[in-house]
Amino acid sequence: MTRRVRPERLILGALAALLCGAFAAAPAATADDRVCDYRITLLDNAATKLDITAVCDPALKVERFTALSDRRHWTTDATQHGTGNGHFGFDLGAFAAEANDMGAAMPYDGGVLVSPGFLLPLPETEAAATLRFRVEFPQGGEIQTALKPDAEGRYVVPLLRIDEVGPILLGSVGVAAVPGDPQLRLAMPADSLQLAPATLAAWVSAAAESNRRFWARSPAQGGLVVLVPSERGGIPFGRVMSLGGSVVTVLVGRQASAADLYDDWVLVHELLHLGSPLMRDTGAWLNEGIATFYEPILRARAGWKSEDDIWREWIGQMPRGMPAMTEIGLENAGRAGIYWGGALFVLLAEIEALKASGGRIGFSDCLRAVLAEGADATVKWPTARLLQRCDDLLGAPVLAPLAERHIAQGSNLGGSATALSQIWDMLGVALTADGRVRYDDRAELAWLRPLIIWGGAERPAPIPATGFHQGG
Repeated sequence: MTRRVRPERLILGALAALLCGAFAAAPAATADDRVCDYRITLLDNAATKLDITAVCDPALKVERFTALSDRRHWTTDATQHGTGNGHFGFDLGAFAAEANDMGAAMPYDGGVLVSPGFLLPLPETEAAATLRFRVEFPQGGEIQTALKPDAEGRYVVPLLRIDEVGPILLGSVGVAAVPGDPQLRLAMPADSLQLAPATLAAWVSAAAESNRRFWARSPAQGGLVVLVPSERGGIPFGRVMSLGGSVVTVLVGRQASAADLYDDWVLVHELLHLGSPLMRDTGAWLNEGIATFYEPILRARAGWKSEDDIWREWIGQMPRGMPAMTEIGLENAGRAGIYWGGALFVLLAEIEALKASGGRIGFSDCLRAVLAEGADATVKWPTARLLQRCDDLLGAPVLAPLAERHIAQGSNLGGSATALSQIWDMLGVALTADGRVRYDDRAELAWLRPLIIWGGAERPAPIPATGFHQGG
């Protein structure tokens, strides 16, 4: 039986998504789902005051609605609730100013950034329910969202997964296409950051270009990037939510410099997520492993990071993933294991695929093939399906058996390597006592290094980075 939706369930889900940088597959309402229809009217062009009506299918037996936000900012006629209908006033501007949280709501450059779970009064019901909402703007303003409207201009989300839907922008908020990538749109505050809008747009464009090169197409497909000012320095956090459409939300320090932008990994990491299907049946390790492993590679290919820096990072950080790979299993991993255990698996997957194909096909080629078939972040796949697609491309069972050895309980690292240090030895990389990287081109698998890092013998042309000069 579907459980009655409680506010604490959705709040915890939203918190988990925020902490993990989670992302989710497209909504799939079934013919059996009952519908609640909403009309949201902006009473001013900054979306500070809203009028909301809700009409739910009687079969849902809705007796009351739940507001995840502070109820002090809501007014309602509770006498209608027993009929499954509701009429609400919402002081969204006051709530956003008080919450000031991109996971709930916050003021945003002439409007409000708000998550749908905090925007809609949610019906309490034991049945599967689909929520449809339409937004009207009699006083001006607009909606900016990655959700795709239906033929009648309504946005559709499943009640039980509303905490997985990316935030939307309401009010007079400007959004423009990312330069060079018409599939990706960008929202950024005009006056809240030290950096000029042109510099920020160039950074997002460059990060998107690094991903287009890797994926051989834009992975965004109508995605939205929202830059959010932060009192913290640099680029402290990012996340992707993709239920119904991909939204990349990135915190940017108010005093961040251009060097901070290109020295950081967050945006490239989050954009990488857009190109892979959601895989959660065995945990988040493969999605996070893909983004963690390839992020420094993309930045090196763009000219923002050196090859030495990549190997130094991997040699220093991949031991954090060893317990997940060799002891407890990837599906049982904690945070470090999800990211670095996943990255270690991807390294092994690249090595094994390239060895099996004589250098013709790597794991990254498999990922590009999957995206070319339409399986991006808005699509949900089981982990085994992606790995099987790789093995089909290779023409032999290579990656599925590799995963089977490490998902449930872990085992030795496979092949002839029984320890991480042996992998570095075979690839011909080592750290010296003073932190320099030493290469041995006579090592058994040294021929794989340029394939893994550069995608071949030739190094790609750098991607221009406004105000950034690589050091070292």
